[in-house]
Amino acid sequence: MTDEPKEQPKQPKPKPTPSTLSAEDIEASTMARLCREAVEVVGADAILVVWTKQRRRKTTVYQTALGNGLTVAGLMRWVAEKVEESEETEDEEEEEDGED
Repeated sequence: MTDEPKEQPKQPKPKPTPSTLSAEDIEASTMARLCREAVEVVGADAILVVWTKQRRRKTTVYQTALGNGLTVAGLMRWVAEKVEESEETEDEEEEEDGED
């Protein structure tokens, strides 16, 4: 009798399962890549991308940002102010049109 270990039968290695990415993961990855490219090409300090998608009469808003957190926050505030100004201008124009 010897103390040699018994040879174990070889077991097949499990096949790696392909990773399945959701559509949202692919979209987010694509938008992040576009932001990185814009930073490289344009030399931007911050990028903010906002887009919408409509499915079954429901609109969903998505956003991605790249850059310094404070700069991105400032960019978001600036956009909000511009939207607010635009809405005020539209309201004034509607009031002027109604006075005829």
